[in-house]
Amino acid sequence: GGHFKKPEDLQKIYGLFPDEYERIAPYIKIESAGEANNYKDYTDKAAGETSPVKTYSSPYSVIDINTADTTAYISLPGIGSKLAARIVNFRDKLGGFYSISQVGETFGLPDSTFQKIKQYLKLESASIRKININTATVDELKAHPYIKWSIANPIVAYRTEHGPFAKADDIKKVMAVTDEVFNKISPYLIAQ
Repeated sequence: GGHFKKPEDLQKIYGLFPDEYERIAPYIKIESAGEANNYKDYTDKAAGETSPVKTYSSPYSVIDINTADTTAYISLPGIGSKLAARIVNFRDKLGGFYSISQVGETFGLPDSTFQKIKQYLKLESASIRKININTATVDELKAHPYIKWSIANPIVAYRTEHGPFAKADDIKKVMAVTDEVFNKISPYLIAQ
C-alpha cells in the first residue's frame, strides 16, 4: 500500500533477503514525483484531441504447415531445430496435414508451445498423399502414424477375404476400424 521513494525502500519488503536486495540493487530505478509528472496522461488531453493509435506488428510470420521447411518452423516462438525437424518428419510420415491441430500431435511438442504458435500457422495447400487401401501392404499401412499394425493387419485380411474395397468408406466394415480411427485416417485413404 505504500510508495517507494528511494531504492533502499525495497529492503522493507517482507521476504526480500538482504543478499537478494544487494543482487538487484544496481538495477533499481525509481522516478521522482517530478519525473513522473512529465508524462502526459491521456485523461489530461483537451476535448477533441486524440492520441495516436499504437499498432504492434508481430515479429513472427505466418507459415503454411504443409509447405514450411524446418527453417520456417524454427522462426516460430519456442520451436528449435529438433522440434522443427520432428514436425516436418511427422508431416511427411502422415502424407501432409489436413488440420492445424495435427501439428499439436507432434511427439515432444508441448501443448503450451503449440498454443503459442497456433496463431502463426495456416493451412493453404492441403495436398495429402493418399494410400490405396486395395493395393497397400501391411507394412505400407502401418508406416502411417495413424494406422498401427493392429489396424493394418485386419484391413489387409479383410481385403484378402472379401475382395477389394469399392470406396474408402468401406473400411468401416473392418472391426478394428472404429469411428474415431476412421475419422482420423479417412483423409489419407483412397480405394482404386
